[in-house]
Parts: sequence; structure tokens; C-alpha cells
Amino acid sequence: RNRFPRGAKTSKQCTLEMVTNEAELPMVSIFKQKRVKGWWPFVARDENDELEVTGKVEAELHLLTAEEAEKSPAGLARNEPD
Repeated sequence: RNRFPRGAKTSKQCTLEMVTNEAELPMVSIFKQKRVKGWWPFVARDENDELEVTGKVEAELHLLTAEEAEKSPAGLARNEPD
């Protein structure tokens, strides 16, 4: 799929509306952009069957060719934790 929802810039901007108003959410093509960074919400249904945010994740995704991935295996190219 080449339409990927753009993540929120901050945790505070990462809201339930990112899921409920998905049609209005800005989309990006990870195949063109190659790198996506932001905040995305985790949602679940509560006891009243209504959606609620149950968590948030900050992520940075990089799309690599197989050759690029072989040159820089996951984990080995990272800096030590701060």
C-alpha cells in the first residue's frame, strides 16, 4: 500500500481523530518519501464499544533496498542508548 498515514509531530497531537477521521488525515507514500517519522495512536473499544486511545508509539520507518539493508543490518547501525 502506498498510502501511509502521516504521524503526528508530537505526542499531544496524536489523538483518536487520527483513526476516526482517517479520510481527512494527510497521507504519504513511503515508496517516494523513504522515511516516515511521527506519533501514531493505539486504539481499542471500551466497555461501551466506543474507541479510545490506549497508547501511543513514536516511530521512525526507513524503506531500504535489499542491498542497503544488507550493508546496514538492523541494530548494528544504531547509536548506543542515551
